[in-house]
Amino acid sequence: SSCAAAFKCEVKGLNSALQWAYVIEGIPRQNWLDRGHSEEYADAMENLFDGMKRSINDLMMGTVSSDNESDGKIVKIEFDLQDEDGSFIRAGHDELLVPYWKELAAALKHWSEYHADDEYLEVEIHSIELPKSVLDILRPAFEQSRIKYVYFQNNHHAGDMANFAKKVLQANHFITEVGFGDIKFAREDVKAVCAAIMARNAGDHFMNSLELQNCLDDRIDTHTLKMILGSNTAVRKQDALLNLNDNVMSSREAAVIAKFLNSNPSLARLNLDNNQFNDADATLLPMRSQVTLI
Repeated sequence: SSCAAAFKCEVKGLNSALQWAYVIEGIPRQNWLDRGHSEEYADAMENLFDGMKRSINDLMMGTVSSDNESDGKIVKIEFDLQDEDGSFIRAGHDELLVPYWKELAAALKHWSEYHADDEYLEVEIHSIELPKSVLDILRPAFEQSRIKYVYFQNNHHAGDMANFAKKVLQANHFITEVGFGDIKFAREDVKAVCAAIMARNAGDHFMNSLELQNCLDDRIDTHTLKMILGSNTAVRKQDALLNLNDNVMSSREAAVIAKFLNSNPSLARLNLDNNQFNDADATLLPMRSQVTLI
């Protein structure tokens, strides 16, 4: 029967995951020290591998923890190491990570097929280099799984990330919220992401939020800024969130934003914290934009 076949597939998936967890057990921390990394880096890598194994196990077993604020099930993969200034250090790509990325992709699909029960995942990957080879491993899972929110921070390879996001957003209409932090997108990268969001909205598969935090390194040209502002406004319930924190914006951008908001009231929430607006800029921007002046 179909139920028996599904059960057999689930057991097969669990067995392969358990076999993988056994075989993969323990990459010695000396591996990182031998490559010239610090003790702190080696510790953070051990924590990363342990965290990935826990996340994969939770996905396979259906024991992913819930987020109290959003009702989603949280899968967070992070390399947690800061420099003396408090900035997060990015883990470089390593071939030793490839089996973990493959198992994570398989586990995302497994959870979606056998454990979702009408729930959704929120998937975040922080401070780990994601070259195209890794994104290609992850993309089918992100295109097919029951994921509502994705967030990538400090992952490098901005062009490949933008192309990945474009394809995933086009394919997976479960995803309604997408965010990026500390990834320096070029103008064409931003346009690719925004175009994918606008295509979704035009097709009634609405996006609810876009976050671009510290992603716009150079001064934003007016056309690109308008495209970012306009990408997320066609939301049915008029509750779109656009987060543009930490993007070195100042008076010129404030004027563009103010003009856009006056003629596009559907952008209900706009976060502009930690930019470079002055008091005069604040008078231009509506209270609903939640501006913090720095």
